[in-house]
Amino acid sequence: MMRENEQNETISTLKTVPIKEDTLQKERMGLPQADIGSGKTVSFLDSSGSMFYVAGGTKVSFSVELDKSASVEMGYISNNGTKTQTYNGTGSSHNTSFEITNTGYYRFYVTNTSSSTIRVTGGTISF
Repeated sequence: MMRENEQNETISTLKTVPIKEDTLQKERMGLPQADIGSGKTVSFLDSSGSMFYVAGGTKVSFSVELDKSASVEMGYISNNGTKTQTYNGTGSSHNTSFEITNTGYYRFYVTNTSSSTIRVTGGTISF
């Protein structure tokens, strides 16, 4: 659970997008379309709007497809609000893999560091 003051900050800086989970393979989720304004961040939560529970030592693969080439940062945010960047690059297809060291609840984020709005057209989170 987030403290009330963190939730207020999160609402003003992050757009959260629930992910529809594949019922046959719970570990792999497809990303829905989402627009991200310049300098804005979108974080992805599970289909119930909750953070993902990830066991320590789990390898996560996170990919994002965009409607055009753009500069983005990607990574994860823990339930206490700690943001960990795992990727920074330019293009229309972005991939990052990382290990979650501590068991807990996490959401995965994309920040648009380009000067125009971009659209997430697809991608996956798998662990």
